[in-house]
Amino acid sequence: MVLNRMAKGVKEIDIAATLEHIRDQRPGMVGTKDQFEFALTAVAEEVNAILKALPQ
Repeated sequence: MVLNRMAKGVKEIDIAATLEHIRDQRPGMVGTKDQFEFALTAVAEEVNAILKALPQ
């Protein structure tokens, strides 16, 4: 979801809201605070890596 938005040129992405949307669609997907924090950190790290790899 986040990567699709980035590919479409969206400049601002609310990762926390995206994870909450996933939770609404798939109950139990991110069930605990620790899972939420892990997912948020993992997505943020991947997005940062992709952004660094893009040509300036």
